[in-house]
Amino acid sequence: MDYTTRGVCGQEGCRETRYYLDNGLWFCRRGHQQEGRQVEEEPDDFGTQGKTYRVKKVVAEKGPKTYRGRQAYSLFLQVYQLILWKQCHALVQDRGFPAQFEHVVRDLWALRLETYSDKINNPSEGEEEPEFFSSQPSVGQEEPSIIKFGGKNLQWPRLVDSVGLCYLGALLMRLPVGIGDFHRMIMCGEIPYIRVTRSIPREMRDKLPQQFLSIIETTRLLKAEHLQKAVLQLSLLYRRKFGMQFPALNLPPILYRHIRRLALPIDVYSAVKRLQDLLGFSLEFPNSFAGRTRLLDLPEIQVITLIVISTKLLFPFDEIKRYPASAKEPTTQVIDWKLWAQEQRHYDSRETAGGRIGKGNEVLVNERDVFDMTPSQLDEYMDWYENSWLDNSRVANPLSDLFPTGPASVDPQTAAPLEEDNEEAISSMLKKVTQQLQPRKVILEDNTDTPRPGSSYVRYKMESDLPETARSFYETAAKVAGISLSTLVRAVSQAEYKITRWLEDQRRIELYGDAAGMEFAKFDSSDDMGEDMTDSEDSS
Repeated sequence: MDYTTRGVCGQEGCRETRYYLDNGLWFCRRGHQQEGRQVEEEPDDFGTQGKTYRVKKVVAEKGPKTYRGRQAYSLFLQVYQLILWKQCHALVQDRGFPAQFEHVVRDLWALRLETYSDKINNPSEGEEEPEFFSSQPSVGQEEPSIIKFGGKNLQWPRLVDSVGLCYLGALLMRLPVGIGDFHRMIMCGEIPYIRVTRSIPREMRDKLPQQFLSIIETTRLLKAEHLQKAVLQLSLLYRRKFGMQFPALNLPPILYRHIRRLALPIDVYSAVKRLQDLLGFSLEFPNSFAGRTRLLDLPEIQVITLIVISTKLLFPFDEIKRYPASAKEPTTQVIDWKLWAQEQRHYDSRETAGGRIGKGNEVLVNERDVFDMTPSQLDEYMDWYENSWLDNSRVANPLSDLFPTGPASVDPQTAAPLEEDNEEAISSMLKKVTQQLQPRKVILEDNTDTPRPGSSYVRYKMESDLPETARSFYETAAKVAGISLSTLVRAVSQAEYKITRWLEDQRRIELYGDAAGMEFAKFDSSDDMGEDMTDSEDSS
């Protein structure tokens, strides 16, 4: 009999360590049956006891984590189209844009999408070959989708171009909305732009190469002038590639909105219309591609320039008394510019009333501002940070439950009151300013020594030349138009220079006659206004 050496039996003090197998049961050499040691023998598995077999898993073929080549091109355009749709949806649902607005923007995007058809619809030859991403065109390969502006190659649509398409769509529908309005909506988070990658599904985001993610990722704040330039570039693109001509601005509603926002008398409206004819402003985007685009070529800048010059003519900022010759002239009233500046500051401080940070100001907070924040401001900022920066699509960390997120509970008695409606606030501001208009004496005598409206007109060539009252008006006008203060000062100065040259031409015609005056004016004129315009006179 064959015995197998195992541990000590232990039954009834037995110290036996040798065992034998009988009908699947183990017994020690002294005949004690071992509990729990039963073994069932299978004829087919004879002699295989004690061996271990490991089944090898089938190795799954791992594909690339991100797409490359045409797959990456197509995915990026799909992601971009999704962002564009989200922006249009927010404008229609939250901002009251008409439902047809989405269809207009979609048609504009469809035209732009045609420029990439060769990239995504080429025959499948060479599909397996790796492709490298570069913002520069390949050597010896024609790239029809590359757009050159200012010496730079724009191979793919930028994130700012999506907002530019929305603006052009509103322009085609003649909606009274400006670039400054779009910039404010971006800063307040009313349309998806800042950290827009959070709104992209993770399945699409993980497959998109980093080169394309960097195009739609916001790394710095968008300035209104960047949006102005992007809209101009898009208008030139559609003009060049598709022969598309955008209409002029819908001046009546836009001018009315600007005048109300600036709390100006309605008399400025008729003055703007006259100056527009004098300066020849078409309020359209330029059609030419040669040369350098000037400030006064942009329609939004043309409108705000006309408003500023009309205001300076009718309601100047200095203390000089100018007497109208008729009681029907709008200059019979004078604006109290100190009261006007006070009301504008009160209007701008509505968002920060009650110790709040203010909608749209959260993104401007830096590390120094945090030390001066109150607990309610910190809660407001952290709520904004959570909604703007935290990515909820990632797998939750097991420790995240220890640090709960969500809006902090606010006592309803200490909660800040609801902000006044924007239109009601503008109406209230306009009413207070117009009620404080001061009358001006009317002098009917034709006396050359009497200062009349428009005389001693002051021109400001530089930002540092602005007095306190004029600076407050210029700053508000620049914010409404979506440009910087220095840009507005240059644009107004260039337009005033044009008016001065026109006046000089009229005097020459009166002195020398039509033909001689025009020849003299042609000899002494300069068409290039440019940004580096110089002028030796501050007033005319």
